[in-house]
Formats: sequence, structure tokens, C-alpha cells
Amino acid sequence: MSKTLNWYLRRHPLLYKIRYQLVSKTASLEAIENFCYNDLNLKTNIPPLFFEINHLIFDGANKDLTDFEKATSIAVWLKKNIKGGPGLGKSSSTALQKMINGEGGVCSDFSQIYSNFCVINDIKVKEWGLKNLSNDSCVSGGHSFNEIYCKELQKWVMIDVAKSILFYDSNKKNPLSTLEYIDLKKKNKEINIVSIYANDTFDNSNAKNIFLISKSLPFVITNYDNKIYDYFLEKLDSFPVSIVHGILIFIGKSYVFEFPTKEI
Repeated sequence: MSKTLNWYLRRHPLLYKIRYQLVSKTASLEAIENFCYNDLNLKTNIPPLFFEINHLIFDGANKDLTDFEKATSIAVWLKKNIKGGPGLGKSSSTALQKMINGEGGVCSDFSQIYSNFCVINDIKVKEWGLKNLSNDSCVSGGHSFNEIYCKELQKWVMIDVAKSILFYDSNKKNPLSTLEYIDLKKKNKEINIVSIYANDTFDNSNAKNIFLISKSLPFVITNYDNKIYDYFLEKLDSFPVSIVHGILIFIGKSYVFEFPTKEI
């Protein structure tokens, strides 16, 4: 395979646009509110490496942590121990190992491995994406983050692990859910970005541009079966990731991008 064709199959934006169109749909706010990654991904299907690392994350920790405390503990550990880098496009276990080894990891890689850690810690979770429409090349494109359900707060909470941030309204009482964030942004209401780290100030112009300034289209990622994706990504490791995704779309096993709408 020539270098040019290899690049085309891996990185050409046209392939991303085609895939985006094939997997996108609209969904009601109720359906999105009720969706949960854990419903499709059982704890028993998460690779053993996640359980091994999980022992390191919570080594010596109080077992009576709240969902919010567990969720932020995972996020903090990952950010402190993974420097990030190029996108990986690997199975979840391989991606986690490479990220720990300092071999890469972008926002979507962080979101995917974070979802698996939430599953094994009995935290309901979902992954979101943002399609940003901007003339700024540093902002345009896409971004991934998560949302976790906190029983003690009785609500979903939007969390960006790659950037280590949470979101609050003007009262700064409870963190926002993604649907609350979307509603506030549509109404041009105040949204505050706060660092996950205790007593740490936040000043990141890129994150502010992505979440507060740029025009963005948020969507929740559904139908992602980690076991199926791991199987195909490992068996077809020599193939470009775009081909693997194409096969999963063709056989009806692909994830879906669901855009929230009130009209349904």
C-alpha cells in the first residue's frame, strides 16, 4: 500500500464526513437523558487491565466515596498519569496501555477509557462529542467528553477528563449536566468552567473557545459495544481504522451519534 493511499484511508477528512453522515441521527431529550453506556457494556466485559489500574487509582481510598468523588478521582489519576499525544484508534486495553506508556491519547481516547473505569466502579456514564463550527483551526473539528450520573446529586454531571474540567451555572452550586449546558448556551446565560483539581484555578482559552464561544453541535454516542469494538480493532489491527469503522457500519454494529432535539 502506498504512503499516499495509507494516509487517505487513515486521515482524509472526506472519510470522516462520510462516517459522520452515516452514523448521525436525532433523538428526543428523554431518550438521551435515559441512555447509559453501562446498559450495553457490562462490568464482566471490561478488559482485565482496567481492573489492575483501578486498584492503583483507589489504593488506600475510602470505600464509601460518593459517585462524584469516585468519578473525579478517576479523572484526576488519569490526567496526572497520562501526558496525552497523538490519537490511537486502538482497542480499549491497548489504548490504555499505550496512554500509560506515554505513547499518545487524545480527548476521544480519554473519554473511552474513562467510560470503562466508570463501569467497573458502578458509575453510570455516557460519552458525548462536539462538532465545532469555527474558522479557528485550533477549535474547529470535534471534541469528546463524558457525563456521569451522581446518585447523591440525583442528576447527570458533565465532565471533561482530557481537560480536567467541570461546568457550573452562575450559582456555582451543583455541576451542570450536558443538557443543562446546552440550554444555558442557547440562552446566552453564564457558564463557568472549573478545574477538577481542588483549589486549582482554570484559565484555558482553548477550552473556553470550544465550549463557550464557538458554535457547536453536541451529540451523545450510543450503541458503542466496547467488546465488539475491541474484537474488531484487535483482529483487524493491520487495517486503517476507517476501514474497521466502515465494516462495523456495514454490519450494523457501529456506534451512533444522537443529536438532542425537542421536536421528537
